[in-house]
Amino acid sequence: MTHSPIALLTTEDLALVGPLMLGYWPEGSVCAILVDSEDHVVLIMRWERDADVVLPAKPAATTAAGSPVAVHLVVFATVDGAPQPLHPRAWQRSADALRESGLPLGRTLAVARAAEGVMWTSAEGPLHDPGVHVIPAAAVADVATRWGLPAWHESRSDYVADIAPDPDVRADVERALRDLPCLIEAERDQAITRIRELLGAGPLSPVETAEVLQGLADVRVRDTLLWDLMQEGPHAWMTHANRLAQAVATAPDGSAAPAATLLAILRWQLGDGSRAGAAVERALTADPGYSLAGLVDRCLATGLHPAMWRAGLEDLSREECRRAA
Repeated sequence: MTHSPIALLTTEDLALVGPLMLGYWPEGSVCAILVDSEDHVVLIMRWERDADVVLPAKPAATTAAGSPVAVHLVVFATVDGAPQPLHPRAWQRSADALRESGLPLGRTLAVARAAEGVMWTSAEGPLHDPGVHVIPAAAVADVATRWGLPAWHESRSDYVADIAPDPDVRADVERALRDLPCLIEAERDQAITRIRELLGAGPLSPVETAEVLQGLADVRVRDTLLWDLMQEGPHAWMTHANRLAQAVATAPDGSAAPAATLLAILRWQLGDGSRAGAAVERALTADPGYSLAGLVDRCLATGLHPAMWRAGLEDLSREECRRAA
């Protein structure tokens, strides 16, 4: 799920927006595409095709730009070749759940990949057209370019592979962690500065990764670093996220949760809901009781706008983060 200023001008845009914004082809999935009064994408939510559809709490139905006023349903077919017209049972349960959100249901599409590009057919909705239509590969590339998005990955596992465990380097990191002395109060400010330097630079060595993991394990260091990053913009978030992904991939399980949670927050702020979700999954797998990861997981699951997270920090000072017990 994610938020974007991308506007859906055509049905072809609706067929392509899910995989392009998610970053991977969501085979066998259902995507709910929430749009505002100007047809800008407000939120994308994805479920496995047979899973229950659960939307966030009913949003305020206003006409202001940025507020969801309608929802489209896109089913990514798993059949070979062209998508067939959907049998009502294949989409009706999802459509009913979306209607219960209080938003009007717009178009319902079935989408599939083919050698020549992407094919779609309409199940119901305005301008209903049950025919099968082809979006040539060149036109798909043009849409991605218009939106400033890269081509999608083949699968979610490919897309989130930058945090896949690296056991060889992990062993080196684990040894480096054992050699580091415990962090004391007098060293916390130095640790915050050091982690910022490391995450803003090039690839991390095992010893540098150990420094990052040890520092983030301290709640005061973690929260102050997060406060600092939220005052900055997407460029800093992206740079730090890329380095954090390396740290998460090489982190021993006992040290992974803080770094993975911070990574999830940064990628959520960047609108990368797919990889934010993968990072928080990694955090909770490593430490099911890690409270900040649980909070971020609930925010993602309920479709909380990332700006709401930043707004929640506005009344919190850096000093409060730094001194909080």
